[in-house]
Amino acid sequence: MRARSSGLALLLALVAGLAGCAREDPAPLEAERAKLLASTVPRDDYWKQVERKGTALKEQHAAEQRSARAAAEHAQVEVSIAQLRTSVADAQRVNAAVTDQIAALDQQQQKLHARGRELEAYLARTGPPDVGAPGP
Repeated sequence: MRARSSGLALLLALVAGLAGCAREDPAPLEAERAKLLASTVPRDDYWKQVERKGTALKEQHAAEQRSARAAAEHAQVEVSIAQLRTSVADAQRVNAAVTDQIAALDQQQQKLHARGRELEAYLARTGPPDVGAPGP
């Protein structure tokens, strides 16, 4: 009931306000309306732009996420590369040490072969030793 009375009061106030107003020339209002319409975008175009921008923002967000994932993967790869370089350097040190040991063993083997040849030459000159013979 109260809503009817306030609605009725508003309608009466509006009618009283219109009755007291003089009619204005519509030309300036039409000019202002035309100016506003010229500076605005039609609704369909506006919503198409909103949708296009929303799609572009979603794509940008997805690209930023892919970029962040790629950066994280890149950092992991860099860590792996550093670990592999350390492993390679360790392996190279071990290889160098083993190479030195092999060279030393080769020299020792050559000396032993030379000594074996000397002993064979001595035995060839002197004959086999008397193993069971009494001493002098």
